[in-house]
Amino acid sequence: MDKIQVLDQKVANMIAAGEVVERPASVVKELVENAIDANAQAITVEIKNGGIAYIRVSDNGDGIDKEDAVVAFERHATSKIHDAEDLNGIFTLGFRGEALASIAAVSHVELITKTSGADEGTHVVIKAGALLSRQDVGCPRGTTVLVKNLFYNTPARMKFLKKDATEASHIGDIINRMILGHPGISFRYINNGKEVVFTPGDNNLVSCIYSLYGKDYAKSMVPVKHSDQGIDVWGLAGKANIARANRSFQSFFINGRYIKSNTLTYAVQEAYKNMLTVNRFPVAVLHLKINPALIDVNVHPTKMEVKFSNEKQVFQAVYWAVKNALYTQRDIPNLSIGKKNIFEYSSSADRQHHRVQEAEPVQQKVKIVPPTAFRPTEAEKQGPAKQANIGSSTTSDQKIPYVKSIPEDMQSQIVKVSGEQAQKQGTNLNDHKVTDCSQWEEENRPDTVSDTGDSSPNAPRPTSHDFKIIGQVFNTYIIIEKDQEMLMIDQHAAHERLKYEQLLKDYQNRAMDSQVLLVPIVIQLSTIEIETVKANISFFEKIGFEVEDFGNNAIVIRQTPVTMDENTMKDLFLEFIALIQRSNKEAVPEMAAHALHTMACKAAIKANRVMHVQEMQALIKDILNLENINTCPHGRPIIISLSKYQIEKEFKRVGK
Repeated sequence: MDKIQVLDQKVANMIAAGEVVERPASVVKELVENAIDANAQAITVEIKNGGIAYIRVSDNGDGIDKEDAVVAFERHATSKIHDAEDLNGIFTLGFRGEALASIAAVSHVELITKTSGADEGTHVVIKAGALLSRQDVGCPRGTTVLVKNLFYNTPARMKFLKKDATEASHIGDIINRMILGHPGISFRYINNGKEVVFTPGDNNLVSCIYSLYGKDYAKSMVPVKHSDQGIDVWGLAGKANIARANRSFQSFFINGRYIKSNTLTYAVQEAYKNMLTVNRFPVAVLHLKINPALIDVNVHPTKMEVKFSNEKQVFQAVYWAVKNALYTQRDIPNLSIGKKNIFEYSSSADRQHHRVQEAEPVQQKVKIVPPTAFRPTEAEKQGPAKQANIGSSTTSDQKIPYVKSIPEDMQSQIVKVSGEQAQKQGTNLNDHKVTDCSQWEEENRPDTVSDTGDSSPNAPRPTSHDFKIIGQVFNTYIIIEKDQEMLMIDQHAAHERLKYEQLLKDYQNRAMDSQVLLVPIVIQLSTIEIETVKANISFFEKIGFEVEDFGNNAIVIRQTPVTMDENTMKDLFLEFIALIQRSNKEAVPEMAAHALHTMACKAAIKANRVMHVQEMQALIKDILNLENINTCPHGRPIIISLSKYQIEKEFKRVGK
């Protein structure tokens, strides 16, 4: 008995469908690409129930001849190639002739099409790959493909589909890429009867950015145009102020085809080197025009991966295209003491999360300011003090160095020495009174007071401390004298820990204290991001946000658990969305912990901020009352210490 058999055409088509049609978004991609190949100037995509129940793609392109309308559904039937040589010069998006056959094998399909020279159009109905009817109809020029009940005959494939909103978000993402890839085509996308996006098709890429992402992004894009070794690169690159927490706003096209490529991603990231903070990724829409003979687009059934004959050449072309564009229209930040530094790291995933990048100040001197010097001036009482410029970068490739700090090996040595010294002296950070620093403002001298607390026998004993504030250095670190030691406290890390502890306590007690915003904050999002928010409204409510759909791919924030300016709040919310997207398998409590970390960081006192003595006194008191905690939520130390003995040894006052 023969064991090897030639598969039935119906079974073969269903297998091919498993390769080409992964989800409803795959259907939309294939049909829109066919419309583009047919020279359409206007394309409408309409879906219902995430595209599972209904997908309709209409165009005003060339249409299909009556004789070819049925043949088009045969496997490997294509008008794009005729022989093997044509594979070396593919300019069209589709070419293998598998899309319509694969879609028809797992759904109910109707095709209505008419060419410009025909008197009548053709209506074809196919179910599970079998032709049910073909008849002449009256219709305008172009093609409409209607797909219903996707995967109705393949339940194994159906069970892997996600919620309707999730599938719709994938479709929206594909349409966004098509819009950015073909700005000369007018696109209309309708989801469950509601128009989601409409583009003018004016061949202006900035118009596409405006339609998809809003005016803030459109205003912050830099034009890119560059040619190198036969490779043309054009498009738009985003300025640093609109960098994102992930790469979802990066789109690459080769000869009009949307692709994913590690080579191009890395080239763009390298072009932005030293311009973005850790774990921030640039916005970019880049088109490459390459000789088709130098690339292989037949690497993957979805045609979203390509192979380059010379990856190094492509890398260099993209790198210099973006680098030169950013160089010609750079924004040189004006870095000032006491002003929020735009280079502050916002990601909690990296060890250097909070290290601040800024230009090297000229002849900057270390100065320890006595507490009396923090008395506010009349100008400070009336408004913020005028900021002093401390320098900026002046060349395109000049690296912006980190602020100098005590090396890690030195920190560990200092902490170890001070700990030994404290043990010798029998000191304990939790056994002393708090110095009332407000007395320094009045009398210019320290005056110790104590916290009495509840005197009942069962009440917890209040923790108090003795310390003397020396001052603030680099507007970032508070120096205090305590128990024969000099302690240096990172004001941002300290305040962040306190904020996190309070937020965590409120979250665990289900008592997040939300604040109603006088002016609600509107945030423009991508299609996938807006669906992510809608699907996770309960999560945002648990962490203290009131969020509503604002229409046109935007949400409005009406209540927040922490106070911060509008731009910081927008950045925070975008980080939350990115967190949810990359943590889809993570438990809600773990996601909440990450969210609380980020909120605490954003709301905490920043580095490079002048603090008055009352603020420092309250901050230090609360930090010293924390039991067995000396790190911020991300693991950086809050306090480092240097003993009197160690200082005297360095000044040769004592022997070794």
